[in-house]
Amino acid sequence: MRVVRRALAEQLDKAIAGLERRNHSDRAVHEVRREIKRARATLRLLRQGIGVDAYNRENALMRDAARPLTRVRDAKILLETLRRLGPGTGAKDNRFVQHLHRVLRQELRDVQRQLRPQELAAAAVALRAVKRWLEAVPEPRLNQAALTAGLERTYKSGRKAFARVRHRPTDECLHEWRKQAKYFANQLEIVLPLNPKRLAKSYKRSHRLAEHLGDDHDLALLNGKIFQYAKGPNAASQNEAVEELISRLVRQRRALQRKAYRLGRRLYSARPHRIQAKFERGLRAAKSTLER
Repeated sequence: MRVVRRALAEQLDKAIAGLERRNHSDRAVHEVRREIKRARATLRLLRQGIGVDAYNRENALMRDAARPLTRVRDAKILLETLRRLGPGTGAKDNRFVQHLHRVLRQELRDVQRQLRPQELAAAAVALRAVKRWLEAVPEPRLNQAALTAGLERTYKSGRKAFARVRHRPTDECLHEWRKQAKYFANQLEIVLPLNPKRLAKSYKRSHRLAEHLGDDHDLALLNGKIFQYAKGPNAASQNEAVEELISRLVRQRRALQRKAYRLGRRLYSARPHRIQAKFERGLRAAKSTLER
């Protein structure tokens, strides 16, 4: 499992370096948050060896370190999503979009100002603590963690989340499915170089699935903002232009969800024990690489 330990250490190093930069642009914040999410996915591969208590403790440290950054990411992505949604043809719609853009821009400025250097420093300290713990874990203990079992566990969680979405396609269920698909894509990214031929298809599907569900989640957040600010004469029930804006958003979400469902059916067609056997076959040839 040295390959997983190395990957986790590199992800932590990148996140720590980002937190310690003087310039915390929106892009820099996004990169740090992405590395922390990747590190949490990597940690899941070690869960069997390190034990549930250690996993929960270190995962909580990383989750809490990323929390201040999430507010900035959400505020930034709302603006980008509004731009991608595009203005309508009506002047009233354009006026409301312009108003909403100004409001969201101000919200982004507010959360950027609220991002305190002390919070970022505390996050870096927490991630350094995770890295020190990782370096102290004995190699035999890590070797107890079956890599394929970790992949199978995440695959199974994603499969269950997909089943819940098909039964009850709420924003909450879709968001949970998105998280599980992203975990799986991040984990496959680590092991992909070991056997690209066998693992590439699963990685590409899980990566595209996470992207579609991520875009859908961003639209869901924007939908909430539209209803928050579309009041009085701009209420959807009173303003046809605003109602049309919401209709465009809903159509885009439906299109994204159709794509996600198609990918989900392909990605999760196999039962978990069969997918684990597939991973075992794919990684058996790379066993010597894993033990280096």
